[in-house]
Amino acid sequence: MDLVRYYLALSVLIAHFNYLTGFEIPWPTNSFTGVGGFFALSGFLVFGSFLKKRSVKIYLERRARRILPPYFFIVLLCSIGLVVISDRSILDYFQSSQWLKYTLANLSFLNFIEPCLPGVFSGNVTQAVNGSLWTMKIEWLLYLSVPIVFWCYTRFKWNKTFVFISIYLLSVIYRLTFLFLFQSTGQEIYNILSRQIFGQLMFFYSGVLIYFHFDKFMKYRWHIFFIAFILVGLREYIPFYSFTIGPLIVASLVLFFSMVGKWGHFFSRIDNVSYDMYLFHFPVIQLAVHLGVCHYGPGVAFTVVLVTTVLLSILSWSCIGKRFMYKPKISQQ
Repeated sequence: MDLVRYYLALSVLIAHFNYLTGFEIPWPTNSFTGVGGFFALSGFLVFGSFLKKRSVKIYLERRARRILPPYFFIVLLCSIGLVVISDRSILDYFQSSQWLKYTLANLSFLNFIEPCLPGVFSGNVTQAVNGSLWTMKIEWLLYLSVPIVFWCYTRFKWNKTFVFISIYLLSVIYRLTFLFLFQSTGQEIYNILSRQIFGQLMFFYSGVLIYFHFDKFMKYRWHIFFIAFILVGLREYIPFYSFTIGPLIVASLVLFFSMVGKWGHFFSRIDNVSYDMYLFHFPVIQLAVHLGVCHYGPGVAFTVVLVTTVLLSILSWSCIGKRFMYKPKISQQ
């Protein structure tokens, strides 16, 4: 599973690298699948985590300890540190209402309110500082859905499988409805809304569904893999594949590769920094473009971006993430 997380993080990184630099590094998985794969893994893992304690307080505290410290760090690091490349003076930069708006909006997971900093990346394809952060509010809302869904099916004695399948189908209907509105009107707001929380439930609860039927999943894992592999090959011939059966296929393949074989054993011995890589890669690519690193070609630019992202991620985890992840033991004396 650790190796799969790195693969998904790399998929998003490469997709954003190609978009921001104009290069075309080939990769079999796009950012849509990468993000969806992360949501599927989250569903598989966090629902089980909640069931172990069934305490909303403990559950949310654990999620907060893992997610918030590095997230706040990258927001503040960009907010304060990118003044050095802004075309504004230091005084104008920090006195700008845009700077305050960016800082408060991003710390509140509302990065869509202000994704840009004053005078930063003005010559790039987009001025957005960190285009990956839009998923974080969705991640939190998905976490919050867990105790709500648990309460509903226990309180009303609903069949769990029926509940998860219903959520999946409602998510599909939501996504297709807003995509239809987008295609009919051309208004971008509908496309943006289609990607929000209700459009991502299909990935998350695919992971949850596999968690509750894990024994059967493992028993028939090779059958599932071959069926999924065939459907991926036929995706061009399946109407609305990406928004109907696609999320279930993504979840199945992500968890198949997470559970089968021991070829990722090395990665389980070291701390996983894929989450930190997800947070850091976008502004690192933006900086590489701004500083002209791309003039040296795609190979050099990508190597610089990847190495810088990994080093910053290790630093973030070692100095910040790890310190908040585990509670200090209280002396019994």
